[in-house]
Amino acid sequence: MMNFRNSVLITLFLTMVVAGCSQSTNQQQAAGSETTVSEGMLQHNVFFYLKDDVTTDQRAQFEEGLKILLAIDEVYDYQIGIPGDTEQRDVTDHSFGYSFSSWFENLEDYQVYAEHPVHLEFIDEYEDLWAEVRVYDSEVIATKE
Repeated sequence: MMNFRNSVLITLFLTMVVAGCSQSTNQQQAAGSETTVSEGMLQHNVFFYLKDDVTTDQRAQFEEGLKILLAIDEVYDYQIGIPGDTEQRDVTDHSFGYSFSSWFENLEDYQVYAEHPVHLEFIDEYEDLWAEVRVYDSEVIATKE
């Protein structure tokens, strides 16, 4: 018959084993969820120059609107940004309000995104907030290995 001390030691040991397996699985899932951009993909970069009279609340709503675009399945990967705190240089533009960078596996996925109702609704909902939009699309020709 097992005494109390042995029972506690076995329970403690099994708890550590289960916790270790769980942590390993979570790390594998996190590592597996990383996306890799590869040659031939389309990179879609959008810079939004917001109007001077856009309020803080409108900016917050705009930012949430950008995040809704991420629900479109064809978006392979994305980043939403604001101007970085880098030094001012002749070639550096800090005047945009937000950047939206997204990657698509192919041109067909981008075209689905471009015509997607969520994307078109975003434009209708927020176009009054921007003074200008600049779009730079690139085909990826090299990546970091």
